[in-house]
This record gives sequence, structure tokens and C-alpha cells, in this order.
Amino acid sequence: MDTAAITVSFIVTILGIAYPILFQVVSRLDEKYSSMLILELFNKEKERKVFKIALITSLIAILIYILKFPSFIDIKKLNFIINNSALIILTLSAILLVVSFFYFVEKILIYYTPTRFLKYLIKKHEKKENNFEHFKAISDFLYNSIKEQNETISKTISDFLYTAFQKEREKNTTAPIEYPASYYEVVYKSIEELANLKSKKLSFLEYRTVGGVWLFGELKDIKISENTYIWTWRNLLLAIEYERDDMIMYYWQNAHRYISNQLQHIYPVYSDKTYEVENNTEVEKREKERERFLEFHYALGGLLMYKKRYNCIGRIFNYTTSIPPRYELLPNAMGEIFKRYIEFRDPYESKYAWISHSYSFPDLEGLNADYAIKRWILEYIGVLFIRQYSIYPHLITMKPLELPIIPKTQSEKKLWLDNIDYFKVIVEKVFSNKELLTQSKLDFITNEWLTEQEKPNPTDLIELYKTQIEADFEKTEIEQEISVIKMEEFENTSISIVNPTINLYLPIINPTPIEYDFNNWYIHGERAVMDKSAFSDDTDAQHLNFDSFLAEHISKKIKDGISETFFYTKSKTYLLEEKNIFPAIDNLGLTNEYVIVCFALNLKWIKETFAIEGLSMESFNGIQIIQFSSSNYHLVGQSIFILKKSDLPNILHISLESAEVEKYELKEIDEKIKLYSSIVDLNKNKILFNELEPSHQDRDLRKSVLINLALKIEIRWKKNINNIMIKTYSKYRERGVPDSINDIKKIE
Repeated sequence: MDTAAITVSFIVTILGIAYPILFQVVSRLDEKYSSMLILELFNKEKERKVFKIALITSLIAILIYILKFPSFIDIKKLNFIINNSALIILTLSAILLVVSFFYFVEKILIYYTPTRFLKYLIKKHEKKENNFEHFKAISDFLYNSIKEQNETISKTISDFLYTAFQKEREKNTTAPIEYPASYYEVVYKSIEELANLKSKKLSFLEYRTVGGVWLFGELKDIKISENTYIWTWRNLLLAIEYERDDMIMYYWQNAHRYISNQLQHIYPVYSDKTYEVENNTEVEKREKERERFLEFHYALGGLLMYKKRYNCIGRIFNYTTSIPPRYELLPNAMGEIFKRYIEFRDPYESKYAWISHSYSFPDLEGLNADYAIKRWILEYIGVLFIRQYSIYPHLITMKPLELPIIPKTQSEKKLWLDNIDYFKVIVEKVFSNKELLTQSKLDFITNEWLTEQEKPNPTDLIELYKTQIEADFEKTEIEQEISVIKMEEFENTSISIVNPTINLYLPIINPTPIEYDFNNWYIHGERAVMDKSAFSDDTDAQHLNFDSFLAEHISKKIKDGISETFFYTKSKTYLLEEKNIFPAIDNLGLTNEYVIVCFALNLKWIKETFAIEGLSMESFNGIQIIQFSSSNYHLVGQSIFILKKSDLPNILHISLESAEVEKYELKEIDEKIKLYSSIVDLNKNKILFNELEPSHQDRDLRKSVLINLALKIEIRWKKNINNIMIKTYSKYRERGVPDSINDIKKIE
């Protein structure tokens, strides 16, 4: 047999072997690993590609050899090579095919030997850490090993993943750790596979996945990102859906360790010189991290209540790693329970308006989901309240049934008083749930046991706390001091409102004093009884306009009072249609010694509508116009008064009597307009208290103040002046029959 025949035989033999191998590899790999990704990786291997190219090249070489093409060139020294080129090509292609075939078979053996294949994938991933293709293949390998319960492979992959997660954490030790999406997915899908198993053969993997070892780490202080919290919640949802309480306990154990070691309190370090906290930033940051971590576990407790995993609740209640026992994820004092209750009650929806976005519960969706989730978390807090009865007071500071300190501010007290009754309802419901108490090992807490142990009934204990808050709230309401800051606000706001109002009427003040033969009217200040809390630093609610409502009322009195005096001093009245008003005024024959005073009259509209010549906003044919937008509308609204400037009134500001100043504890706050103010604590001023009590039977004056804004304005008018009033006629108002322009005669 010649060389060509041998070569062709090799090629044909390998061709006959190759395709069956390729077919079997593809089908067997699919069966072996149940992973399309591993098949794709195999198809991308360069050994497979080179072998395929070599096989095609060999077939082409055979074709060339069979066709026996004549030589196209003639080079004497190379004629032997040229004449035998087809055989040479055929031989070389056969050698390439054989070599590539052996490499290809070696690669197949790697893929078919799980231990070798796993090491191969890990090596590939470590070379290309930013390419997660091989990481995902390892993940698929893990899922398959879980299904087959292959402990060796699972342990190897578990160790690899432990290191991979650790490397990610070491990349950034300051910011909250954010893992790649593939890392979160491998944990979630592994839990999904493990949750179906009956055997505990792979319990080490359960501890690392659902237990949170990969995500939280074990020793170093890492910060948990919001994305990690979201995936951890999804992992726990899986465990609860499969009713795997053992998985929940794996997680609880790791979380207990995490908060004990990696989130332990950072205590303040005080400066020797200034006594200020030097590490305040670190302290506050750590407390926020602990609060976020604990919040997560209160939500988890609510989820267990919702799914009625009462036995699991009992197990987490009893989990501790120290003597005397410490329960890092559970409250030790009543203060923590009441604090968490009011947070998750969230009456103003300021913190947990959309709690379902952070902590979704199975089969709860839509508008009612947020309310329902909060309710289940509150019920868990109710169970924690009952649990306090099971805690033995083993330390001087460990008093599990000691009621918390009453909130400091009135607003906090009011918040509690508004919401504590609902907490009592929750605790009553929990205390009557025999199934819950039995499975959570709290069923020994009965009314008989409480009597024997001389402990108060849970609802009575809550009622006692409510009574204490009410008493303290009332006491503070009575005894609290008036705020100096709010008193200053009241004074400054009053000046800023009353003073500009007085200045509005400067244009109508007669510069010549009116000392004889005059009529006068007075405008006085105002006083009112208000809740003291409106003027206290510690208030139970925000009081709108507490500093301005009295001044605004006085401002209106001034505007109404001054405008009314024009009405009371009028000498003649005309009723005219708007179009006739200024033609009629023209008939009066006024000189510049007269003035036109308008109250709530739209001069601009009259000018534009009726094209009144000589009319502007300041004058009419040289006669000065003074406008006021506010007045006693019933008496002088949409009216004009025409009188001599010399007949305008005096507006005088009179000092108050010393007896009045003393009685009402008044203080002059504006010397120019003689404006006085005071805020009198009626709990301290018994004279005013006794004087006001009969007329304020519906109010507790001990919790009230008398606010005063006092002034005395005298408005003097000469007697028997010629003050012509022109009222505008409207068919929409009943004002009588309008006068004619001809009825208006020249002033004599």
C-alpha cells in the first residue's frame, strides 16, 4: 500500500469516527449537565474548531489528489516537489487532522470528567474575571450537582464561590457591597434546587446560600447594599414558600452572628480637651446600619406570621449563643417594641408608604398590599410584646416588663395617644391565638400564670402606659413655658401687619389738628384665649397663623372702622350708574381744594369701559383721587366720597391707661402707633383666670393663654362738613332708583 492510500485511509477512518463522536458529545453533554451554556462553551472551544477545519482540509486534499491536476509551472530544482505537491498536501493535512484529533479528544475527556472539567472552568474564570460566561457555567454545574446530590462537586464549587464572593467584597471595603447579577442569581437558583431536596446531605450549601454566608461574609466588616437586601428577601421568600424552617434558622444564625460581630455598636470616644465626641460620624453611621438590618428582620417576622410559621417563630425566639442569653435580633426592652410599633404603624405614611416595594409578601398585591404587610408586621411586634413575659430578668438593667420612658415631646406623646389603642387590639388578638402561642412555646403565659407570678395582664400593661402618657401630656400642657422665640414672632408679625395698615391711611390724615367742635370714633385692639401649645416650643401639633391671626383681625377692624366714619359723616348721598359717576362729579365744579376718596371701586374698568376723559388712577381733571381696596363693603363698598381736603379727619394714636397695661401685662412693641402686645399664661395669672373662667366653661384655662394686641385709635371729624357720597347703582343689588346726572348741582 503506497503513502497516498495509507493517508486516505487515516482520513476516512477519522471521518468515520469524528461525526459520531461529535453527535454523542453534544447529546451526552446535554444529558450530563442539563446546561445549554456548557454546550455553547464546548462549541466555542478552539480544539473543536481546529479539528473541524483540519477535517475539511483533509477532504479537500483528497479531492485535489484524485483530480491529479497537471503542473502549471516548471522550476527545475523544485519540479520534484511541484510534481508531488498533491501528495504532500494530502500527507500534511492528514498529520494536522491526527494531531487536532488527539487534542479534540483530550478536550472531550475534560468535559466528560466532572472534577477535571470543574477545575478547567475555574481556571478559565480566574483568567477572565470580568467575563461571567465561565462563572455561569460553574453555576449550572452547581445546580446539576445539587440535583444529583454530588457532595464532592458541590463542596468544590461551594469553596470556589465562597472565595469569589470574598474577592468581590475585598474590592471595596468602604461602600456597601454590590455583587454582579450572576452572583445573586447563583445563590437564588441554588436555594431553589436545595429547597426541593428531602436529604440534608448538602446542608453545608444551604448554610452558605440561604444562610447568607456568601452575601454577608463571616469575619470582615462589610456594608450591605440595598440590592443585597432585596435578593436576601427573595431568598427567604423561597425558603418560606417551600416551608423550609431549617433554612430560615440557618439564615437567623448567620444574621445573629453578623449583627453581633460585624455590626456591633461603636461607642463614642470623647475628646480630653473639649469633651466632644470625636467619632460621631462613625457612631451615627453604624447606628443607621444596625437600624436598617433590624428593620429587615422585623419584616421577616411579619412574613412568618403571614405564612403561619409559628413553630419557626418559636425557634428564632429561643436562638442564642451565649449565657446569659442574648438575642441580638430581638428586643430586650419594652421601649424597643413600642418604638418599632409606631414606626411600622406609620400613621402619616412618612417612612413605609410603599413597604411592599421593599418587602413583598406572597399573594399580596395592589392597593391593599402595603396596609396588609404593615398589619402582619405589627402582629409580629404584638407577639414580641407577649414574649417579654418569657424573659427572665437576669441583670440589674434587664427588666423586660418595665414600661419605656415617656416620649419627651408633646407631638410624640400625642402620636402615641392616637395609636396605642390599636396596639392593644393587636396584643389582645395575639394573646387569644392559642395555636400561635402553643407552637411558639409561649402558651405557658395564661391569665392564671400571670396571677401566680404577680404580673399585669398585657392589655392592662398597655393601658397603664397610656395613662402615664396622658398624665404627662396634661401636666406638660399646663406647666410648659411660653416660648420666647414664638413671643418674638408674634410681636414682629403683628407690627408687620398693623403698621402697614395704618400707613395706608396717611394720605387722608388732615395735617391740621381738629381740637374743637368734632365728632370722634375709636378703634380698639383685640384679645383672644388660645391653647398654650400654640406658643410653646414643645407643641403637639402645628398651629397655623398663630402669630398673625389677631393682627389680621385688627387690620380688618382698622380698614372697616376708618371707612365707616366716611359713611357716618356724609352730608348728601347720590345713587348713580357707573357710566354717570364722573360726568356727575364734573357737574359739581370741583377745585383742587377738594379730594375724591374711593372705596373698592374699579376705576380702571370704568375708565376703559366708558372712555372717561381726564380720569387716571391718581386724579380726575386735576382733582386728587385716593383709593382704598378694603372697607366695610356693606356700608361704603363701590362708593365715592367728595369733600374738601381741609375737612379730612385726624387719626390719633392714644397711649393706654397704666391700669390696663398692668392688668394684661402689656408691652409696647411699636411706639409710633402705640401698639401693645402680651401673651399671658392663665395658669399663672389667677386674676385673669378667674375673670375668664365663667365665659370659657368648655376650655381648660390652665392650658391656655390670653393673647393681647392692644391699641387705641381715635378718628376725629369736624362737625357739619360737606361730604358727598356717590354710590354705584347695579341692577344686581337692591339700592333703590338711580339719580340722574341733572340731579347733581354745582357745590356752592
